[in-house]
Amino acid sequence: MNGSISGQCHCGTVQWQVALPHKITLNCHCNMCRSLNGADYSSWLIFPADQFSVNSGAEALTWYEASSSFSKSFCSTCGSTVSCINDDKFPDHIYVAKGNITSRFKKSAEIQVYTKDKACWVVIDESIPVIN
Repeated sequence: MNGSISGQCHCGTVQWQVALPHKITLNCHCNMCRSLNGADYSSWLIFPADQFSVNSGAEALTWYEASSSFSKSFCSTCGSTVSCINDDKFPDHIYVAKGNITSRFKKSAEIQVYTKDKACWVVIDESIPVIN
């Protein structure tokens, strides 16, 4: 699949683009993703880092280093997650938040990770392979 997809933060200040193809689409149930995003789990598209570019609002992009190998970027205006980096799992790759994609892109999760850390109320979708 060639082409690109676009996305933006909630307020539209940070707008980005990433070239296809992607590496994988995943749902992450880890404690860090749940806490940082305030959600039951996080949904990400993973790409080689050099395929990602910020089209506008780079000055509003703030990075939070949650650990020595994990950092998250967000819009300093509205707080929306833009991307994250997890060098433990996919070095030299960037994760983009699926919820902020603005172009037509139909790709459901291909794997689920850290399901052992899932919130107690979450029911794992057994149709999506679990990789822990």
